[in-house]
Amino acid sequence: MTLRDRLEALGPREKRLLGVLLAVGGVLLLAAIPFGVSALLSDETETHTQLVEAIERLETEGDSFREHQAEFAALMARYESPVPALAGFLDKAAQASGVTIPESKDPSPVAHGKKYEERFTTISLRKVGLLALVKFMERVAGGVEPISITKLNIRKRGTEPDAYDVQMTVSAFHRIAPKPKLDTKAKVAAKPSGAPADDAAKEEAATEDAP
Repeated sequence: MTLRDRLEALGPREKRLLGVLLAVGGVLLLAAIPFGVSALLSDETETHTQLVEAIERLETEGDSFREHQAEFAALMARYESPVPALAGFLDKAAQASGVTIPESKDPSPVAHGKKYEERFTTISLRKVGLLALVKFMERVAGGVEPISITKLNIRKRGTEPDAYDVQMTVSAFHRIAPKPKLDTKAKVAAKPSGAPADDAAKEEAATEDAP
């Protein structure tokens, strides 16, 4: 039985109820359309507002962002040139500041990841004046090299005027040069005679020997 046959089989009362139900459904559908359109427009308006705020934030913070980029580029530029040997660097700074370094220790370097290495020297100063100490520290940590004072211990010498004993650790952060990668031919040549080559080297040698 088709839908038309079923509708024709309905009584007058059932047809009226069905008509009322369809009318109510149509009214509800028409009433829902404005709400749906309003919701879509509200979402679009909110998205537009967020985009406008993001653009305004980029415009207002652009100068600050460029300043941060310039600072970062200047920081990375400090690691481009090799770091001088700390012993000679500290001796020159001490002579220029009127300071004598009677004792120094050079522990083993410490790796920071795979790209950077920290070389540091611990020095001791005896009976140094405060002005000379400040000048020495400015010469050590105030240059363009990535060198800084990472530990500092200052002790006044009893009742002696302007006399201090100082222990200081100076660190130089060095960028490790990447190791060159050997190609397959170099690896084959580096192996001792009689040692079996790897599969890739065998295939490459066979390809080169083929006419």
